[in-house]
Amino acid sequence: MLKSDKLERLELYKDRNTQVFLNKFLSEEISELEPVYDPKVGYHYPIVEAIVGSVQDAEAFLNRLYNAGILERRLYDKIIYCPKCGSANVSVRYCCAYCKSFDIQRSALIEHVKCGYMDVEENYKKGNKLVCPKCHEELKKPDVDYRRAGTWCTCKDCKKSFDIPVVAHFCRDCHTAFTFEDAVIKDVYAYTLREDAKEEAARGWVIIAPIRDFLLENGFEVESPAFLKGKSGANHMFDIVAYEGK
Repeated sequence: MLKSDKLERLELYKDRNTQVFLNKFLSEEISELEPVYDPKVGYHYPIVEAIVGSVQDAEAFLNRLYNAGILERRLYDKIIYCPKCGSANVSVRYCCAYCKSFDIQRSALIEHVKCGYMDVEENYKKGNKLVCPKCHEELKKPDVDYRRAGTWCTCKDCKKSFDIPVVAHFCRDCHTAFTFEDAVIKDVYAYTLREDAKEEAARGWVIIAPIRDFLLENGFEVESPAFLKGKSGANHMFDIVAYEGK
């Protein structure tokens, strides 16, 4: 008897859409199926959609093949959806740690090694030169006269300064602002054909599946693959063996 996962694969191998899709791997048209990003729908799989129809049908189709052990997958990306309207057309905003405004300015922090003074880069600039605002010495050599000590942010609304901004999101479709806590985050995968599924297809399981069903419907007992002992006593493997039903 075949295991349940192989039975499920056999059912899928009979499906015309599965046959067309797997042939793209077997013919080496694709070696890995990667999603394509669209601002309106998020990630999707145009190659699969051309076979099965819609974005939703493509995802369901790939999930069935993965769950049946035909495909394997790796995490390709994570995508953020708006919790209100479900759109993937979402931007990231770096906001003020105090008033949450996203109208902030980012600057490089510079430390004068000799006198220890630290300030934002804009306050060091004198024309095309960097001059220490404290001791008025010109800074010429990076990592010798001065070093970059990180970044510093200033809010243009409340005028406060901080080092780490708050991350927020904004839906460009329904104009909803939301945070990490409310974001809908979805895993996105790239798919490849499993080696054992590739071997099954190479052995003709895609063709064998409908033959197996025909034999079962006509009262035969079927094993696929099957082993029969020859006259020499050695076992021989066959793609499919049918026995007359009792």
